[in-house]
Amino acid sequence: MAKPELRAERRVSVTCHGTLRLGDTTAPCLIQNMCSRGFLIKSSTALPVGRVLQLRCELYPEKTVECTVEVRHVNADCLGARVIEISDDGRILCSQFLEEQHAASLAGGAAAQQG
Repeated sequence: MAKPELRAERRVSVTCHGTLRLGDTTAPCLIQNMCSRGFLIKSSTALPVGRVLQLRCELYPEKTVECTVEVRHVNADCLGARVIEISDDGRILCSQFLEEQHAASLAGGAAAQQG
C-alpha cells in the first residue's frame, strides 16, 4: 500500500538547471520538482543532511531565483532541500512559475484523456 502524501503543498515536476553554492565552491544541479517551500535536486555533489547552501535556478530564460536552502534528505539520486530564505521577488517569481507549470500539467492531462 502506498504511503499517503504528507506534504501540504503539491510538488510540480520541472526540469530546471541550477547551481548549488557553498562558500566559494559551486556545483551544477538539476531541479526535478519543486513547490514554494522546497526542491528535489539532482546533483553529483554529496551533501549531508542539515547542510545550508545557496541555490540559484533558472526558471525562465534569463530569469533566475536565488535562495538559501537546507538539505533535508538525501538518497542515491537526489536530495530534498527546504527553502529557508528567499527574497520577496524570488517568492513571487517562484509562485508565478509554479502556477504556470501546474496549469500546463493540467491542460496536458486533459488533452491526453481526450486523445
